[in-house]
Amino acid sequence: MTDELNETLQKIKNITGVENVVLIQKDGLPIASAGVWFSKDEVFAVASSTCAIFGVARLIHGDFKYLLMESETSKVFLASLPKDSNYFLAVTTAPRVNLAALFIEMKDNLSRVSYLLKQHLEGNLPPLRSFSSEETQRVLQGFSVSETDNTRYSVTRSIVSLDRTRALGLRSLLRQVHDSIPNISTVFLALSGGVRVSLDGFTDDRLAAMSFALHDASERVIRTLRNSSLQTVLCETENMRHFIYAVPNGVFSLYVDKDSQKLGLMRLLLKHYIEESRRLLDTVSLVKPSVPDELKELLLSGGPGKSLLMVGREK
Repeated sequence: MTDELNETLQKIKNITGVENVVLIQKDGLPIASAGVWFSKDEVFAVASSTCAIFGVARLIHGDFKYLLMESETSKVFLASLPKDSNYFLAVTTAPRVNLAALFIEMKDNLSRVSYLLKQHLEGNLPPLRSFSSEETQRVLQGFSVSETDNTRYSVTRSIVSLDRTRALGLRSLLRQVHDSIPNISTVFLALSGGVRVSLDGFTDDRLAAMSFALHDASERVIRTLRNSSLQTVLCETENMRHFIYAVPNGVFSLYVDKDSQKLGLMRLLLKHYIEESRRLLDTVSLVKPSVPDELKELLLSGGPGKSLLMVGREK
């Protein structure tokens, strides 16, 4: 069976531009691979990194079929196996891979991989790993290199401040997107500090937060694997496509019916609007977040020796 599985993965690897293909358990354990690695460590690096974004994507889009992360130097493609949520394929490619050929080859081989797993590996794979709260804390403590308990973190993500002119300009741009692409479910900008710009006056907090979280998790994966900056995330489900584009201090998010336009045409239409969004957001003012003294006093009143923990990410 191993030969059959490796042969199936190799068919995907043979597509021009594809570099590596890995079959992964949802807990990050690599099952089989085909590619150009020189060490097993690199296989585990891809598996452990992509399982994190796979979990986020399933949390947001439970029935997602695939997720595509694009940067200047590469693409990372995650595909969920049909009717088997415990495994997925991770494919890393060169920046100019033929996406159409990749999608066709993936469609033809995902069912084959799922069949092989069900017929030959059921009961023979290591059990999916899970951790209790205490075990999770011990794992996290293992990453600590501080000799004291006085480590402090600070918030470094700035808050976007929009004046009326720029806000109206961004809303006008969103209106153009909405009018030029049919069957849009929602389109909005989710900016740092919780600022949201949409056509409805406000955007569902959950949609904005999920879009920001999905982009942030994808960016970490791309930086880990390729040391590159994420540009685009595309997540497709049975009925919908979710586009997320990086813009200064935030993300552009678009939910659209999957069958409303051909994928290539839609990406071409969006390119102009994303560039205009970036141009407008490049000129906005930024404000460093602060915690009022009254809130600090409340949070610090938990007991002696307690400290306020504020976690952020250095840009």
